[in-house]
Amino acid sequence: MRNHFLYKIGFIALLIILLMIPQMMLDSLISEREGWRLRAYSSIERSWPGAQTLGGPILAVPYQMIWMVSEVINDGSKRVVTRQQVSHSTAYLLPKTLEAASELETTVRYRGIYEVPVYSGAARFKGEFDTQPLLDIVSENPEKRIEWGTPQVSVLVSDQRGIVRSGPLQWMGQELEFKPGSDTPKYTNGMHVKVPRLDTQRGETIPFAFDMDLQGMKSMQFALLAETMDIRLSADWAHPGFFGDMLPETRDIDDKGFSSRWRSSAFSGNTAEALAGLHNGDGRNLMQRTVGVNFVQPVDVYQQSERSIKYALLFLLLTFSCMTLFELLKKLPLHPVQYTFVGVALLIFYLLLIALSEHISFLWAYVCASLACTGLLTAYFGAILRSRRHGLVLGSGLSALYALLYIILQAEDHALVMGSLLLFAVLSAIMLGTRRFDWYALTAKTEPPKTFSFEEAKE
Repeated sequence: MRNHFLYKIGFIALLIILLMIPQMMLDSLISEREGWRLRAYSSIERSWPGAQTLGGPILAVPYQMIWMVSEVINDGSKRVVTRQQVSHSTAYLLPKTLEAASELETTVRYRGIYEVPVYSGAARFKGEFDTQPLLDIVSENPEKRIEWGTPQVSVLVSDQRGIVRSGPLQWMGQELEFKPGSDTPKYTNGMHVKVPRLDTQRGETIPFAFDMDLQGMKSMQFALLAETMDIRLSADWAHPGFFGDMLPETRDIDDKGFSSRWRSSAFSGNTAEALAGLHNGDGRNLMQRTVGVNFVQPVDVYQQSERSIKYALLFLLLTFSCMTLFELLKKLPLHPVQYTFVGVALLIFYLLLIALSEHISFLWAYVCASLACTGLLTAYFGAILRSRRHGLVLGSGLSALYALLYIILQAEDHALVMGSLLLFAVLSAIMLGTRRFDWYALTAKTEPPKTFSFEEAKE
């Protein structure tokens, strides 16, 4: 009868391989549902401003240089002709100091069954410009006459639709209204305002201040576009994900929300790189170095489901191993169809988990799915093993495995070590529990299968 046992082991191995097909289909289902969620995000983003990045302000001062050039005419007369040359350029200045503060309020918008967090709030800016670079241009070109044009202050906003209101620019005792568009080379999103001509005969420090109300979703960032910068960002979202070129210097997070603060200097910002791009007529690199926060969903149900399904093979192996041991110890043959039913029931757990977690919290979805499957399998084990007690033993073991799996899923940083320890503990328990078994004797005889009903189950 040993050949019969080997055939049974071969069938179980083949069954596990075949069950990997629906497991892959479940993986594909998770990816498909994630795609639907991304479509929901995109749908809301079409009618609501997207992720916001604020940069600036940037002071642009156009000017022209005029100088005389003498040329010798090579027509035999050797005449000297003096011509006037004119070149046009723009000087770009970034703030010497800049303080930025924003307080945001979050709400949830829905597309079908999907929730998308969006935010609205105010952003305030205060700082000062140093006009010394304009004097440097004059001193570096002593033989040229420089005529300065009308300066302009530009503020960059990645999604201009999010500007609900822009307050006036406080500039040298005046209040100046912003106009749409940043009017910056190759980066047009934002707003700008013309300011009075500057005193280029002597250096001066020009203070400024302005504020705006804006909306967005997913994330909020500030570009590091000042020599020294102090950024404060707070919101009523309890699950922030800080990212960017610098992590916040200080942060406080509780159930009511978070507050954070960044400070940068000329060494940590990208002022030289940003100015070089602007002088070359390209402002696209202005927003490359940023700090900010993502508004993270507290539990990503699809990520949790995807991680849980990786343990499907472990559940199949352990359950089939226990069934085989009971089959050998009790001399009670189990039909391949019964193994198939059990394997399918184990995979149905993941389908229930995916479906329920889209409508209720992941914890309750996990509890409901695991209770449904363990309840079904406990009753089924009691029937096919002809003992309610044995069914309860297997059902309890399966419940313990589901509980351990949930703990592993919650311990993201330690999931690998906990999963490895679980595998080692299970293997050790099986090896030590069967170390005295006479496998040749156990596989020598097998009783023929018998019909059985639930009424015949005994303790």
